[in-house]
This record gives sequence, C-alpha cells and structure tokens, in this order.
Amino acid sequence: MGQVILGFRSLLIKLALFVVFAALLAWALGGTLFPRPEVKEFESILFGGHRCYWKVSMGGNDPGRGRIVWQFMAAGPDGQDPAPIGMKTWVEGAGPIAVDDNLYYAGLASHHPQELWRIERIDESLAIVEEYLLPDRLAVEQQLARLQQGLEVQGVRTIEAQRGLVLDPPGHSVEEEAREPSVTDP
Repeated sequence: MGQVILGFRSLLIKLALFVVFAALLAWALGGTLFPRPEVKEFESILFGGHRCYWKVSMGGNDPGRGRIVWQFMAAGPDGQDPAPIGMKTWVEGAGPIAVDDNLYYAGLASHHPQELWRIERIDESLAIVEEYLLPDRLAVEQQLARLQQGLEVQGVRTIEAQRGLVLDPPGHSVEEEAREPSVTDP
C-alpha cells in the first residue's frame, strides 16, 4: 500500500510541475492558460451625447470560441459602462454614420445564404426606429453613401434592377460583343 501512495505522490508532484512550467511557457509567449476574448473597439461617433461604436470580440470561454462576434455599443455621456444597442450580435458590421437626428449602422446576423443585411436607424434615445433589409454588403455600402448624401434608402427590387442594368445594359448583348473585332496593337 505504501508503494501506491508514493506513486500517487510522485504523480501529483509531476503534474504540479507540468502545470507550473506550462503556465510559465504560456506567459513567456505572451498568452495565458485560461482563454480570454480578444476585443477590438472601432472608431466611435458621438451621437445624442453617447459614444457609439462597433466592438468585435473573438475567443474566450463562450461555446463558439472560434467565432467573431460584432456588437454595436453605446457608452453614456459621463463615462457610463457601454451597453449593446438592440441586444443583437452580428457576424459582420458596417457604419455607423450620423445623418440629421438619426444614426445608421448595418449588420449581418449570420452567414446563412438566405440571411439579409440590415441597416438599422436609431434616434437620439438609442431606440431602433426603422430597419431596412438589403441583399449584400455592396448594397449596404451604397445605401450608407446615399444616406450621407441626403438620399433615401432604396429597396431590394430597385437595387437588383439597377444591377441588372449595369451588368446587361439595354441594346448590348454578349453575341454582339463576340462579333465585334478586337483592337490590336499596330
């Protein structure tokens, strides 16, 4: 029985030394044994007395540790703790921009192919007033640029019709393009 106790004691000593050396190695390499999320806060915009910005985090103890999570945050005027707006998490984000008495930002809730981007409009009380659904990131950036110019957000049908005109303008066909002689260097 004494041999078994000595074996367990030896095993515990070796295990303790392993944990200590693993912690020292992790510390020397700039890490830790216990995961913590990596967090990045993007440039903020002042709106309605609040500092609004995107916060991106990855890792930590959450179940989807390899996932990147975007949250749109607002910090109070007197340095209050920041809180997420709308209590949503996103997988991508765009904006924010302030136009008149409204703030616009956009996000994509999941990478599912059927998921649409959303531009959300909030007022000075940080309440979501309106939501616009858009097909992709390109449409989001175009509509945010339109908002900055004082124009309204276009609907999905209008956006798709404009893309159709750009990709296949009237009076132009692929067959005509194939028949046209190419320009060569003299």
